[in-house]
Amino acid sequence: MRFTLSFMLSLLLVSINVQAVDIPKGTFYFDNSKTQYNHVKFVYGSDANCETYVVSMTKESDTTWKLTMLEAAIKMYRYTFANTTLPDGKMAQSFSSVKDDISLSRKEYRTATTDATITLGYTYTPTSGNNWAQGAWMFKSDNTVPYSSTLPVLYINTEDKKPITSKEEYLTASYYLDNMGVEGYDSFGTAEAPLTLQIKGRGNYTWIGFDKKPYRLKLSASAALLNMKASKHFVLLAHADDNMAFLRNTVGFELSRLLGLPYTPAQQPVEVMLNGSYIGLYLLTENIRVDADRVNISKQADNATDAEAITGGWLVEIDNYDDPAQIKITEGNGAIIRFTYKTPEALSTEQTKYLTQQVTTMNEAIYSTNKNSTAWENHIDINTLVRFYLVQELMDNAESFHGSCYLYKDKGVDQWFFGPVWDFGNSFRRGTDKFIYTDSPFGQTWIGEIAKYPRFQAEVKRLWKEFKGNQYPQLASFVDNFTNQISVAAQYDAQRWPQYGNANVSDGKNSMMSYLNRKSNWLVQQWGEGVTGFEEVMDGSKIIVSSNVAGAISVCSKQKLNTIRVCNLKGEIVVEATPNATEYDMTVAPGVYIVLTTTEDGTIAHQKIWVK
Repeated sequence: MRFTLSFMLSLLLVSINVQAVDIPKGTFYFDNSKTQYNHVKFVYGSDANCETYVVSMTKESDTTWKLTMLEAAIKMYRYTFANTTLPDGKMAQSFSSVKDDISLSRKEYRTATTDATITLGYTYTPTSGNNWAQGAWMFKSDNTVPYSSTLPVLYINTEDKKPITSKEEYLTASYYLDNMGVEGYDSFGTAEAPLTLQIKGRGNYTWIGFDKKPYRLKLSASAALLNMKASKHFVLLAHADDNMAFLRNTVGFELSRLLGLPYTPAQQPVEVMLNGSYIGLYLLTENIRVDADRVNISKQADNATDAEAITGGWLVEIDNYDDPAQIKITEGNGAIIRFTYKTPEALSTEQTKYLTQQVTTMNEAIYSTNKNSTAWENHIDINTLVRFYLVQELMDNAESFHGSCYLYKDKGVDQWFFGPVWDFGNSFRRGTDKFIYTDSPFGQTWIGEIAKYPRFQAEVKRLWKEFKGNQYPQLASFVDNFTNQISVAAQYDAQRWPQYGNANVSDGKNSMMSYLNRKSNWLVQQWGEGVTGFEEVMDGSKIIVSSNVAGAISVCSKQKLNTIRVCNLKGEIVVEATPNATEYDMTVAPGVYIVLTTTEDGTIAHQKIWVK
């Protein structure tokens, strides 16, 4: 027993002295008002790697010193702030030995060592001037301006400063966008010469449930705000309920892009001044609408009656709120499905009958008792459905097929397509060890029944393996870049809205990545580990058609390819080739195509693909 206790104690000591903290790239501060150091140096290091770094901070004022880390230092043991004569630079000594040298041998003052998460823009504030003073990271603005000055600022002033109280009625307003010197963004208008827009409220629960409101904008003239494609139509999303560093929608949108859905709404962070008051950090976002740069389908006229015209384009939403502009049917499991039609906005008798017949036919095909049937694929595009589903499953969005679930259909095309993605507000609000159609707190339209089809599951597993091995690893750096971009502005937002939860962006980011990685690991148990390249994801099939590069189609085969024909949805040949090789790449415009291939052993394949 004595040996066991000794061994356990040694393990405990080792576990205490582990690499525990990342020093982030960016700027943070030290409050010297109580410590009164002559010169503040930031000391951090690793015991395991026997290395320590000493970096001088820059005096900003009588009480504040600043440090900007040009590169992140990963997996350090601890850090301290010291009034030391040690020279700047790297030392081949453990952090523990250096911090003891400062306080015990050199008799110099320093703060207590800590591995507390460093939040960019925050100030480390000691509680006393004593040696080994304890401290904490606190946010302190200079209060000279209400916003952070680290992001562009959008100024909106309603006519006569009227409050925005309606989701139905627009108010006339003016606006200008100041890029605040942030590289890569243009300014639009000025305080002296503002531009005009209309503004109203938007959202359902987000409009009534939070003081920080979301808004819909309609500019008087198209503008490429924050490098998004020029349009008159944008929304300001508040994400007041997102306590994960504003990452729920941000990561969901990025997954949609990585998984190759035809259109994903663009968004950019911006700080907003409304009628002279700071209302916080928002995400200026493209709203979902039929447009050449958004949902690129034919725009169907309201109240159309022509038999061909009413076949499309349609943009509808599976909704969880009652609305007058809805078609309702009973799902195969007895639940009510609400289809809110977005385009067209007003339906003739012929349009009403057509849309009702379409969604009823889809519902009946999905609930076929023959789960080996592919009849439902005559009505639903499996390519976009699988991608849309994988985004929602990774985000554990248990409301994904219940509300804000969009589908569209072009004129003359038989199938309905899933997307774009939109609302991830209910992501990661339960355990990650179940599928999104299992024990859903809201109900999930269709997807639980579709999941019973072996062909759907096979396509999900194939795409999952390719995505997990190739695109998923890109997420971590994307998340780091986004949170670094908003970190200081998020603190100003938290000051403005202390009742909401993003005072510490690092904690929110860590929470998001923990949930995401746990869900990913659970999906690996269900569907297998990711693989890279084409050959590894063939899974016994003879021909793989993919589009991992914008504007390109790649065909890979186990046998030499005799012919490849790329056709549009009208059946017209866009590109034709006779490769006489097992791999071949072609360049095409973005869109959806049918790829017809033949190989030297007589195999004929017919596959649909989206190209970004």
